[in-house]
Amino acid sequence: NAGKQMVLSKPQTTLGRAGVQVVVISRHHDAYAIAHVEGERAPLLNGAALGKLAQPLCHGDSIDLDGTLMKFTLV
Repeated sequence: NAGKQMVLSKPQTTLGRAGVQVVVISRHHDAYAIAHVEGERAPLLNGAALGKLAQPLCHGDSIDLDGTLMKFTLV
């Protein structure tokens, strides 16, 4: 899926593999946040382990979800 783009059009988008590593990206108005919801190993947000509490997402943030690298961009 290299180079694939995903439009986040819903209030909540779930990404990952059940039982391995799952995150939810939430949208409220024009603000986005990400939270780790499933899996023993935490995904990484800009190289730091993501906790269960939602963290704000900013343009250019990097997300490492079970070895899949993604970049969050606002367009």
